[in-house]
Amino acid sequence: MAGRGRAAGARFLEGDGAEDFMGAFKRAVAPEDRRALSRDVLPPVVLLAEGGEGDGDPGAGQGAGQGGDPSGGPGGGPGGDPGGRAHRAMRGLERCLRRERGGKLVPYAALGAAEAARAARGGRPLTLAVGQRLGEDVPPRTGRLRLRDFQLMRDVVECALEQGPEAAPLTGEQLRDRCYEGRRQRGPVLRALWRLGGGDPPTAQGAAQGGAAQSPGWIGLALGAVARPLLQVFPRWWWARRRTRRLLWSDTTGWFADWREIGHGRRAEEFFGSAAQLVESAALQDGTGDGTGDGTGGGTGGEARDELEQLLLRALLADLKAAVRPGRISPWRRRRATRFTVLLELADGGSGDPAARFLREYGPAAEELACAAVVVVATGPAGTAAPGERCARLSDAASALDHAAGAPEGDLEPLLAPLVPVAPLPPGARPRSAPRSGPVSPPDFRMGPVTEVVLEGVALVAVLGVLASWLIPKMPGGEDETCLGGVAGGPLSGRAELSAAPPRQQYEAAALMIEKENERVADAVRRRGAEARTVVHIGAEVARDQEGQRYNGAVPELRGIALAQRALNEEARNDSRKVWLRVRMLNAGEGFKDAESRAGQVVEEAGRKDSGIIGVVGFSQSLKQTQAAIRELGRAKIPVVGTTATADAMDVSRYYRRVAPTNSREARIEADFAHRGNIMDSGSGRCAPAEAAVVVQDPQDLYSNEIGDRFAAQFGGDWSKLEYAPGGRSGGAPEPGSDRVSRKDSIEDVADAVCERIKERPRTVLYWASRAREFTAFLDVFGDDTSCEGRKLTVLGGNELTTAALSGEYEDRPWLRLYHAAHVLPAGHPRGSDITKEFNAQYAAVFGAKDLWRNDGRAALAHDAMQLMAAAANEAFASTGGVERSNVQISLDNGINKEGASGYLDFGRGAKTSRDKPLVILHHTAKGSEPVLFCGAFAQNTGRIERWGPKDEFACPKDG
Repeated sequence: MAGRGRAAGARFLEGDGAEDFMGAFKRAVAPEDRRALSRDVLPPVVLLAEGGEGDGDPGAGQGAGQGGDPSGGPGGGPGGDPGGRAHRAMRGLERCLRRERGGKLVPYAALGAAEAARAARGGRPLTLAVGQRLGEDVPPRTGRLRLRDFQLMRDVVECALEQGPEAAPLTGEQLRDRCYEGRRQRGPVLRALWRLGGGDPPTAQGAAQGGAAQSPGWIGLALGAVARPLLQVFPRWWWARRRTRRLLWSDTTGWFADWREIGHGRRAEEFFGSAAQLVESAALQDGTGDGTGDGTGGGTGGEARDELEQLLLRALLADLKAAVRPGRISPWRRRRATRFTVLLELADGGSGDPAARFLREYGPAAEELACAAVVVVATGPAGTAAPGERCARLSDAASALDHAAGAPEGDLEPLLAPLVPVAPLPPGARPRSAPRSGPVSPPDFRMGPVTEVVLEGVALVAVLGVLASWLIPKMPGGEDETCLGGVAGGPLSGRAELSAAPPRQQYEAAALMIEKENERVADAVRRRGAEARTVVHIGAEVARDQEGQRYNGAVPELRGIALAQRALNEEARNDSRKVWLRVRMLNAGEGFKDAESRAGQVVEEAGRKDSGIIGVVGFSQSLKQTQAAIRELGRAKIPVVGTTATADAMDVSRYYRRVAPTNSREARIEADFAHRGNIMDSGSGRCAPAEAAVVVQDPQDLYSNEIGDRFAAQFGGDWSKLEYAPGGRSGGAPEPGSDRVSRKDSIEDVADAVCERIKERPRTVLYWASRAREFTAFLDVFGDDTSCEGRKLTVLGGNELTTAALSGEYEDRPWLRLYHAAHVLPAGHPRGSDITKEFNAQYAAVFGAKDLWRNDGRAALAHDAMQLMAAAANEAFASTGGVERSNVQISLDNGINKEGASGYLDFGRGAKTSRDKPLVILHHTAKGSEPVLFCGAFAQNTGRIERWGPKDEFACPKDG
C-alpha cells in the first residue's frame, strides 16, 4: 500500500511539460552546484489548475488529496475539478520532499487552504506559519535551523497583534522587555541568569492574592541590589545593543534599516524604538480599518497586515540566506546543501487570501535581500486572483527555474503556469502512463554536526599535540634544558667511608662469619641429622691496601654470601623441608688468574662420593679466565650462579646463570639515557641530550670490549671508539677494522683524543667502558695536561665506576659531570622492596651504615646468588627427597621466582638471566650520588618501574 501511494503521488502532473517541471523542481531544491544556493534567485511559481471535461465534485478532490487515492474515485481522474487537482499537485510535490517512511528530506513548509483560512480568520501573517514549519522536523543529522531575526520579529509581531487600538502605545523599553522575555524562554543561559538575579517581580494581583509580601530583609535587599543589575539588567541591555548593531548599524546584516530607510552606523536610532513605532502604526491601522481589507492595500487593515508580512518575510529570508552562506569549515553550513522549499495552496477567488499576499510580498523581499535560498511553489484553481507573469506551458516555468542566474534583472514576479487537464480517452483505449518521479536526492550524512565537531576537535587536538611536541623543543626557550640530576630532593646516598681496617682484615672477618656458620651446620647435622650441602664460592684476591678497596669487590661479595648463608640456615632450622648450606671458599688469586685451576679443583672434589657439593657461586668479573673456568665447570655439569659478572660472553655453559643484568641490557638502557636525558652541560647551567659519543674500551678485557661495542651499536649515529690496554697488553688484539676505531698506546693519548672529539662536537658524551683504575688516571691527565682544561666533560660509565664514585674518588673536579650505573637503589630509597630494606638493615647492623660497599650492589648480588642456589636445592629436596646436583640443575631449568635484595629474581623456564633485572644510573655529586634513572623489576608486584625521566616521559627498555 505504501508503494502504491508513492507511485500515485508521483503522477500528480499530467500533460505537456509535466516531466520537465518535476525535473526542474527537484534540481532547484537540490542543485548540483552548491554555489547556486547563494547566487541564483528563483521566481515563485504558481500552478493554476484549469477546468475540463468531467469536472466532478470539488469535495471529492479535496478528500483524495488529504489521504485518499489521488488517481481514482470521484473527481480523482484526469478530468477532476480544478481545486482537487491543485490540491493533489501540492501534496504530490510535498511527497517528493519526504522520506518513504516519514520525515523530511529537505527543510520545507507546506501550507494548505485550511492553514491559510485560519491565518485569515485570525488576521495573522502567513509567514508566521511558514517559519514555524521550516524549523520543525528538520532532516536528520543536519542540525537545528537557527532563525534569530525571524524569532525576534515574530515576538514584535505578536506584540502588535495583541496591542489593541485603544491601548496605550508601547515604548521602546517596554517592547524590548517583552521581546527579551521571549528570548529568555528560548535560551537556558539567559533564563538561568534571570532566575539568579531574583526572577520576575511579583505583580500587584499576585501580591493581593498571596497577602502582604514578606520583607526580604536588609541582606536580601543588598544582594538584590547587586544581583539584579549584574544578572538581569546588564544581559538585557547587552542583548538589545547587539540587536541594534546587527539590524541597524551593520552594512551586511542591517536589512531592517534598509527596509525602514534608516541610515546605517552608530548614529542610527535604537532598534526597539523604531520597532515600537511600527507596532503602534500597525495597531492604529488595524483599529481604523474594517478588519476585512482586501489585502491589496485598499484598506488600512490590509495595509497593516501587509506591513507585518513584509517585516516577517524579510527577517525569515535574511536568516535563510545566512544559513546557506558558503563555508567549508562549519559542519552546519556544509549540511545546508539544499534550498528551503515553501509549498502553498491558494484559495479559489478572494484577493484577501494570505497565500496570495505572501506571494505578492515575496518577490520584492527576495529581490531586495538577493535571497536565493528559497523555492516557492503555489497551486490553486485557475480563477485564483494571483498576480504575476503568465506562462503558456508548464515547460516554460521549468525552463525559468533551470536558467535562473544571479539576481533578477527586473521585478521578481510569480510565474503563472497552467495545469491543463488531459482529454478523456476514447472507449477501449489504453491509458497513457503519467511521468513518474522519485524523491529529491540531497546529500546524506552519517553523523550530526555536533558529533562531527567533537571528532574534529579531538583530531585537531591530537594533531596540535603532535606538532607541539615536535615544534616546542625546536623553539628558543621551548625546550626543557634542566640538567638531569642535582635539581630535586638532594642525593639519596651519602658519602661512603673507607674503612680504617686493612682490606685483608675485613675479608678475614667475613670469612670467619662463614666458618662459624659452617660449624653450626656441622652441629645441626651431627645432633639433628639435618640435610646439608656445600656451595663453593670462587672469588678474587682481596685488595692489598686501603686505596685498593675502591676497585676491589672481594670483601662485599663475601659479606653478602655470609649474610645469605646465615639467613638460609635460620630458615632451615625452622623448617625441616629446607637444606642447610655450608660454604667452601676458594681464592682464585689477583684478577682471577687462578680461576681455571680452582674450577678444576672443584670438579675433582665434586667427583668424589658424598662430596655434598651442589654448585658454585662467584666469578664477580667478566674475564677470559673466569669464562674458561665456567666452561670447565659446565663440562662437569656443575651448576654455577654468577654474582656481578655482566658480559653476555660469560654464557658459555647451559649450567651457568647470573643474577646481575647483562651487558646487552645495560648498554641498551645507557644508550637510551644518553639520547634522551639532559646530561650534556654547556657550561651555562643548561643541559641537553648527547649528540655524539666517544667510547673508551680495553680490547683485551672481555667485559670492557663487549660493553663498549654494545653501547656504540645501541647509541648509533655519530660515535667513535678509542682502544687502550693498560701496560701495552693490546699487542695481541686484532687491528681495528673501521675508521671510527683507533688504538692508543698511553692514557695521555686517550685524553688528547677525547679532548679533540669534544672540541669538534661539544655535545659528545664519553662512555667509559674500561676499568675504574684507568679512569682515575685519565681524569688526572685530562684536567691538567690537555687543551680542554676547564671544559665541561660528561662521562657515562658502568658499574665498574660505582664503588670508586661512592667513596669520593672523583671529587674536586667541578668540570666533570659523571653518571654511572649501579645494580641496586641507594639504601633508604622508597621504591626498594621489603626484602631489600631488610637486607640493607642487616648489612648496616653488622658492617655499619656508612660502609663503603653498602650501596654499590656487590653484597646484594652475592646474597641473591646464594638465595637462587638455595631455592633450587630446597625445591629439589621437597620434590625428590634428595639434593643431588642433577636435581638442583633441573630445578634451575624449571624456573625460579623469588624476591631478592637486588630486585625481583624472575627466572623463567630455561632462562639464564632474570627478566627485567633492575638497573640504576646515579649522578655523582659532591655530597653523594642520586638516582636519575631506575628501571626494572625491583619487586614482584609493586616494584616494577617502567618509565623514567623528570616527568616519567620516557619508557624503560624491557627484555624481549
